[in-house]
Amino acid sequence: MILSDEKSPREAIWQLVESCGYTADLPAWDELSSGSSPVLDLGCGIGRVARHLARAGRQVIGVDLDPRLTGELNRLSETESVEAVAGDVTRLAGLDLGRDRFETIFAPQQLLHILGGEPARCDLLKGVRDRLGPEGIAAFAISEWVPDVSRSVDVLPDVREIGGWVYASRPVEVESDPESLTVVRLRQVVGPDGSFEESEDRISLYRIDRHSLADELEAAGLVALRAIEIPETDRHIGSVIVVAGHDAAAR
Repeated sequence: MILSDEKSPREAIWQLVESCGYTADLPAWDELSSGSSPVLDLGCGIGRVARHLARAGRQVIGVDLDPRLTGELNRLSETESVEAVAGDVTRLAGLDLGRDRFETIFAPQQLLHILGGEPARCDLLKGVRDRLGPEGIAAFAISEWVPDVSRSVDVLPDVREIGGWVYASRPVEVESDPESLTVVRLRQVVGPDGSFEESEDRISLYRIDRHSLADELEAAGLVALRAIEIPETDRHIGSVIVVAGHDAAAR
């Protein structure tokens, strides 16, 4: 499965390098979407989860804010049952997704952490409530463990070779404050001719745990039903997938 190639923009290639090596959560999304179609994948990016589910026989509609990423997903999955739409996941009510309701809605990986804090999360959760079928489930992945102090990081880089170009990305520092954690990555590119580029990327992850998420779900008119623990790997911290539904689904 090719998620990015030599025709891809840098934004898509960096997502491949930095995120698409993670697979520990994929069995959980398989289980949660069994017998359900289509699946709405929020923050789909270049399709780490969406294309995995499509290859397992699901029809998937993906939404991402970056049209460069949704364009790549549509280009490289044109023979699969995946369609990506460029749009703001905090404004789901106004998006044309081909249907009004979905029986399964997913927010994998870091989406809830990168939206920008509680107000943006609440907008997303209200949109999920409105687009979720009466008996449907919505599932949200979060990482509860984050450092509470700033520190340097010493780990091996994530590396990919695409079309003779070598891309390497390594987290070098985390900067902590009460509401969020900013991960600083050093990105390096070596061209086929030996040329070298280096840049820094920063992403802020807002803190949330399953208990605060349950409160936000309730405020949005949803209810947390259960939690699925995703164990840590040798390169990734553990996470939890919080499964939710309409109030009637909990009775």
